[in-house]
Amino acid sequence: MTNINTEVVLRKLLDNIAKEHNYNDPNVSVRAITTDGASYSSMLYAATISTPNKEELQLFAKVANVGEIARSQLLLPLFDIERFAYKELLPAYEKIQDRNKLSNKDRLVWPKFYGCNPNLYEETVVLENLKTKGYVAYDRLKSIDWAYASKAVESLAKFHALSIAYGEENPTQYAELLAKMKFNPDSLNKMAGTFDKLVDMAVAVTKEDNKERLRQYILKESGFKNIDKFYQSTGLIILSHGDYKPSNLMHKTNKDGSIDVIPVDYQTISANSPIKDLYYLIFTGSDEEFRRHHYEQLIDHYYQQLCRALRNLNLDPEKHYPKKNYEKDLKDFMPFGLVLGVLALPVITVEAENAPSLQDENGLNSILTTKTSNLYPERLNGIVNDYVRWGIL
Repeated sequence: MTNINTEVVLRKLLDNIAKEHNYNDPNVSVRAITTDGASYSSMLYAATISTPNKEELQLFAKVANVGEIARSQLLLPLFDIERFAYKELLPAYEKIQDRNKLSNKDRLVWPKFYGCNPNLYEETVVLENLKTKGYVAYDRLKSIDWAYASKAVESLAKFHALSIAYGEENPTQYAELLAKMKFNPDSLNKMAGTFDKLVDMAVAVTKEDNKERLRQYILKESGFKNIDKFYQSTGLIILSHGDYKPSNLMHKTNKDGSIDVIPVDYQTISANSPIKDLYYLIFTGSDEEFRRHHYEQLIDHYYQQLCRALRNLNLDPEKHYPKKNYEKDLKDFMPFGLVLGVLALPVITVEAENAPSLQDENGLNSILTTKTSNLYPERLNGIVNDYVRWGIL
């Protein structure tokens, strides 16, 4: 792979966007955005397109920044999925919301899409810049609180309900889409060694009293050979977000103190259980104290909001996801919280200056050489403590 000048790639696309929107002889400015360790697959940019007597376009762009080795290891075609989301899936969801005449309060919102480049190693998407509307990313090193978490799961419930509604309206197409986006367990073979080393990293920072019980539980219940069960649920299967963590959500605090949350980063949509998204938010975005006070409250709130979102779309929650099925799925997926602690926390809690690169020759294995932060053992031990308290470990 040759080195790609991501700004040059972006500017070519921005020129095309300017022409499509009739910005004649435009002034195009581009500014790189630091990700502070929150983004590993893309270079991020803020851009503006302006011309006299027209409203300035305030844009946000993502340009692929993944090397050949990491691409061969990835479990999903990230950039293809994101283009599909913005060009096809989300517009279909918008039509469903329109047909059901949802109010602004009841709608799922996502950034406006302006254009993309599908070329290999130049994959780019350009969206509206939500920061110009007052939205900001959550501090990934800070635990979510109830005000934020409750709104985050409301948006998640809307996303999941729209998937179910899409399936009701397009059953054949939906079945084909789920089959296409179903997880392929064979792809895990590429990560076997990485998983074992991540387990060793986790055990090494676990408090002495829990070291052996964590190792034995992971090997027995959540070992590498069993991970695929979390990606092939026998319960409700929908189009899940796949990476529903605070750094992939934008939020705004309104004058009355209420919070609006907009999910972004649709690179990891896959056919899976809604519980995977819910647990992803909980176990990557919160600490032990939050879960001690709000875990039950949050999982109840999610289900209530899912039922509400389904009814808003003229669907029967009891038909599509009965409470007993939801509770069974919660129980079946419970080990996934520990899996996330092992797999995701080293990177999610990393300090910005130590964030791994997906461009180098180590590919995804660069995670293993990442210098972990002091927050990593704190968050991991918090999850372990939860599982001991819940009688699982």
